[in-house]
Amino acid sequence: MISADPPGDEMTNILSRLPVKALMQFRSVCKSWFNLIRDPHFVNMHMNQHSSYKKSYLISKDILDVGEKECCTLYCDETFAEHKKLEFPLWESTKSFEVFGCCNGVLFLLYPITPRSGCNMYFWNPATEIVKNLSSSTVQLPNIPVHLVFGFGYIPKLDEYKVVRILYSEQMNLTDPPKLPPIVEVYSLKTDSWTKIEIDLSYFITSHMAKAFLDGSIYWVARNVNETVYDDFIVFFDMAGHIFEEIKLPKSCLDDGALTGSLAVFRDSLYLFVHGPESLDWWHIWMLKEDCSLKVWCPQFKIDCSFKICWPLCFMKNGEVIFESIEGDFSIYDPINQQFQDLHFQGNPEMIELFAYKESLVLLDLVTKSWPSKFHDNGNEKV
Repeated sequence: MISADPPGDEMTNILSRLPVKALMQFRSVCKSWFNLIRDPHFVNMHMNQHSSYKKSYLISKDILDVGEKECCTLYCDETFAEHKKLEFPLWESTKSFEVFGCCNGVLFLLYPITPRSGCNMYFWNPATEIVKNLSSSTVQLPNIPVHLVFGFGYIPKLDEYKVVRILYSEQMNLTDPPKLPPIVEVYSLKTDSWTKIEIDLSYFITSHMAKAFLDGSIYWVARNVNETVYDDFIVFFDMAGHIFEEIKLPKSCLDDGALTGSLAVFRDSLYLFVHGPESLDWWHIWMLKEDCSLKVWCPQFKIDCSFKICWPLCFMKNGEVIFESIEGDFSIYDPINQQFQDLHFQGNPEMIELFAYKESLVLLDLVTKSWPSKFHDNGNEKV
């Protein structure tokens, strides 16, 4: 017989190593388990446990024909084999959603994406099927074309999830600086509110989303323009202190000051993929290290792509790099044997994005229902 008393340390440790699906079902066992599994401390404990049940994946939103049901797909982080389809619970046939980030098993997305003035922002945990509608900002998005930048991540020292939104008053122009400084806002999940950050950014952040989040900071590639002279650099935003800072690029990766490259995080380090000035046939990979509080780029390896035009998407679990060609074909590069392997996977070169993903219980503490609740077989509450 299971006791109604709070689980002891040993039982809590065992439960923290189980997959999300099992824990969602175990909430119906008794009140003490129900309260434990949704407790924020247990949620973090479960997320940080190393367990054979906790597989790592890559996730992307499927690009489908008009009218087809939109969903996301999980891919194995070691073989890129398709694992599972994930359907967004709020999806309607005439509307589309767009994923702008993923952190600790939670996707940050916009839905519907048109019109911009009517789109909402959501956190979605596919493992628990919980969807959180973010509170509306006082700054409404215009329907005219503008440049919009997002970043999403978790700040460990604050135990908090935040979103930064940067709204330029015009479309991105890589030959001229912004006419007006963008509006910068930060959303906090703890307060479910937005805060406007007073700062004068005189440059364009070139990407709509941040694929690199590390130690509470979000990283993008940015560009200063002065009379057609390019000055590209890395900018990062400290999500705790709400501060922007800049990092210079490796000198040897620039020719005319313009950067052709991307950022990625692998094993708690920031990496830069960049074409060298001598040729577009090679990708040079640099890792950012700190030396006496200074940030220093250290060369790691380079990749010969002379046989096709391709773009690095992300690292895989064991250090391989996924590339996408200009035709939309996917391949894996192994830096140990220095060879490419064709994945026989056709993507969309203009739209596909890959994010690291692991199942978690994050957002479960936002469920307001108390014990006793009625549950479906999959562990989710009945309405």
